[in-house]
Amino acid sequence: MIKRDLIWTPFLFLLYRDVKRFYKVKIQTVLMPLVTYSLYLIIFGVSLGKVINIHESFTYLEFIIPGLITLGAMNNAFENGSSSLFTMKITGEIIDLKSTALHPQQIIWAMTLSGLFRGVTVGLLTLGLGEVFHYFHQGAWLPIHNLPFLFVFILVGGAVFAKIGLSVGIWSRSFDQIGAVRGFVILPLIYFGGVFFDLDKLAPFWQTASLLNPLFYFVNGIRWSVLGEADISPERAFTMVLMSLVLAHFIAWFFMKKGSFARAA
Repeated sequence: MIKRDLIWTPFLFLLYRDVKRFYKVKIQTVLMPLVTYSLYLIIFGVSLGKVINIHESFTYLEFIIPGLITLGAMNNAFENGSSSLFTMKITGEIIDLKSTALHPQQIIWAMTLSGLFRGVTVGLLTLGLGEVFHYFHQGAWLPIHNLPFLFVFILVGGAVFAKIGLSVGIWSRSFDQIGAVRGFVILPLIYFGGVFFDLDKLAPFWQTASLLNPLFYFVNGIRWSVLGEADISPERAFTMVLMSLVLAHFIAWFFMKKGSFARAA
């Protein structure tokens, strides 16, 4: 009988190696997103926020902080999953990985946890960045309405996008294809998910379209966790988030079993 440590050692090594991979280029993977979100906070939250009245209960700066947390966590989890898998295809490592004793589910979860680690890191640092901006702009720290729910939404959302990134990394034959998915699918979903606007401010058609956007539920779940108010109830957001996790895992499993692992160009 195979010892349990012999089963899980390759899993832990794969997880450690992938976390170490993105941490070695932390200026690109962690610092650069924070610079971008700082610009968002300065331009939209502080400067334009003086003339934008989106809600009577909180300022526009407070409104976009949860959206930027979502943007940071989800986008970076996706980037980690897609780039890591595709890099393995370029080097041919993915074929060696498939020939090891690792079960496909172990590969999926190792890569998911790695992407989740990066996403959560950027998401929490974005929260800290928002707190600093709020303190210097409002003279007080931004209170968190429900901290446990905040962590749950960040963790589940990051896992969903890490799995999506993994699927895209397996499917893609070039970095151009990954860029196309990022530019034409992921970013529109994020920006039309309510990062910078309230659902009530949209035309009826776009309100309906937003309700079909899974990112809308991640944004509003995190927004409710931080501010205590959102466009939808936290129960509805949480239900949709869990459904997204199950679907994303099934898609990742399908690509891991049936996808092409030929060396990419």
